[in-house]
Amino acid sequence: MSQGFRALADWLRARSRRERYGAAVLLLVVLLSVGAWAMTGGTGGAPIWSDGASLRDTGDGGGAAPDGDAGSGSDAGSGGKGNQAGSAVSAPPRVLDFAGQPGATPESPLPSPTAPLEIEEGNEGCDYSYGDRTVCVPWEFPEGVTDKCAWLKERGYKPLQVNGRDRHGLDRNGDGIGCGDGD
Repeated sequence: MSQGFRALADWLRARSRRERYGAAVLLLVVLLSVGAWAMTGGTGGAPIWSDGASLRDTGDGGGAAPDGDAGSGSDAGSGGKGNQAGSAVSAPPRVLDFAGQPGATPESPLPSPTAPLEIEEGNEGCDYSYGDRTVCVPWEFPEGVTDKCAWLKERGYKPLQVNGRDRHGLDRNGDGIGCGDGD
């Protein structure tokens, strides 16, 4: 037997690395295929139960008696398999009823907060004193920007409500709207 292994080792040494990896992958596929074939019973059909009877073997008199008594029935001595302990019997499905009857009622939603959200000044490089809390006016404008309202309008900003101090001077006419009419 050692000569067979020695011959196999010599054959593998004579192959390139790519050929050896290909052979290893092929061997792995073959082993996995054989293992899957063995686990499914080798027939490609129903899995085999512990006594050797598959689910398809229920039509030859080997199934359970209609009343469920093991050993009772006229075919016990007639050469048929009869009702054997451990034979393939399909159990009724198990249905859990917890989903239909929840133990607790869902909680009602909490009321929306009425207090305004305070956001720290300069947080994330934004000045949140303009518009609502989702609008980010830059805390510092780029160098060389002389008309801040024109710069904001170029980037899609519409007139902004001033909620706190007007740090950038966007509300020149004092009407509470930054970069609006007359600013």
